[in-house]
Amino acid sequence: MYHIYLRFSNVSYTYPGSTQQAVTAVSMNLNSGWTAFAGANGCGKTTVLKLATGLIAPDTGTVVSSGTAFYCPQRTDHPPPYLDEFLLDWSKESIRLRDTHKIGDDWGNRWNTLSHGERKRLQITAAIWTRPAVLALDEPFNHLDTEGRSLLISSMREYQGCGLLVSHDRHAMDELCTSCALFFPDCIQLYRSNYTSAIIADRLRQNNLAKRRKLAEVKYKQLKRDARKKMIQARTVQAHLSGKRISFKDICKYNYDGPSQYTSRVQNAGQRSRTATARAERAKEKIESITYRKIHGTGVEISGEGSTRNNLLDLPGGNIQLGEAILSYPQMVIQSEDRIALTGGNGTGKTTLLNHLRSELNCPEEKIIWIPQEITAEECSQCLTEAKELSRGGLGHVMTIVRRLGSDPERLLSSAVPSPGESRKLLLALGLSKTPWLVIMDEPTNHLDLPSMECLEKALNDYTGALVLVSHDRVFLSNTTNIQWNIRDRKLSVTK
Repeated sequence: MYHIYLRFSNVSYTYPGSTQQAVTAVSMNLNSGWTAFAGANGCGKTTVLKLATGLIAPDTGTVVSSGTAFYCPQRTDHPPPYLDEFLLDWSKESIRLRDTHKIGDDWGNRWNTLSHGERKRLQITAAIWTRPAVLALDEPFNHLDTEGRSLLISSMREYQGCGLLVSHDRHAMDELCTSCALFFPDCIQLYRSNYTSAIIADRLRQNNLAKRRKLAEVKYKQLKRDARKKMIQARTVQAHLSGKRISFKDICKYNYDGPSQYTSRVQNAGQRSRTATARAERAKEKIESITYRKIHGTGVEISGEGSTRNNLLDLPGGNIQLGEAILSYPQMVIQSEDRIALTGGNGTGKTTLLNHLRSELNCPEEKIIWIPQEITAEECSQCLTEAKELSRGGLGHVMTIVRRLGSDPERLLSSAVPSPGESRKLLLALGLSKTPWLVIMDEPTNHLDLPSMECLEKALNDYTGALVLVSHDRVFLSNTTNIQWNIRDRKLSVTK
């Protein structure tokens, strides 16, 4: 196979209408194999993927690759390019891919009725089928159940080109990736290792830089004191040996024997002062050259409360239409402090069930935080507009929450359309002012970066009201819920 590469050379890009650069002076060389892109929401990961695949052109610098490039976006609103060609191809390779990912023959004709997980599988399978030199996957594990995730990882292992993976799935990044680019507000740091090793190496690097800077600051203070001492000595010598102020005592003290020695002593004292000052200035420059990232405090609180009502939901058993199928459910009850996990495979009707429950809730709308599975681009813009229309104090409170969820408020407010992860944080921040009785989140960890996931998990643990979560992240659910609603074979079962 020919040599595969992707080269970024001093690349910068600013979105139209934005006042801040999305990425600045990016330079990195990548070859075949998977590279993980990790970092906070809004730090430029998706922008770099689009630059790498030619969807946008850099303002400065160059991006060069060895062949074709394909980008799979986070969202699954629209069918992917080449879908029709892929579904009409009955070659051995195409059939193998469809069988591997369990793609139905009719999926191309019913995109709008597929679950987000099914759309994601079809989107990525069509991308792999094109065999691009560069394949960029933006949060590919969003919406996927355990089986779908496992099938996708198997196919990604077979890919021989230059793979770029943006994900919050730590296990997948460790399993697949041999390089990791860590994105920060001021730089991108590339490590030739998987995600976990890169994080450890980066923390060690930052700790070493912090220690070096602290030692440099101590050294600077010492040299600054010495420079001040030498300056005072020089001025004292000059004053004492000034022709108008020489006394017999001064002559004895300084061994003064004439103008030449006077001049020499003044010059020597001045030289020592200048040398000490120069040393202090070089020490100060060394401090300024040693920069490291300071970690800002994270963590939010959901100031909810238990409802004064006995039940927020008391729905008799019944059925819901799922396309041509029917989902049956028993009596469903949500009490004021219930913590419910709604689970099931892709396409089993979890989101449909949630939408059905919403109209049956015994809870005022203003007492609900509702975070949907997907947020449209229009909704992303709307929530940003809503935030900007708040009072100065209200906006400050919301942006404080956004910062504590790991995103840069200034960057968010200057963006034309927030990223999906930033939009989720913004929706959550807007909802936290409600003092909710009930929090409902459909795939809450989708699009969120890892620090934000941990922050959200802790906030939900501390929340005292009712909670309903839909997620494929078993660890996240086990840490936040204690009641199971599971959909299997078109039936909902309830386990406490």
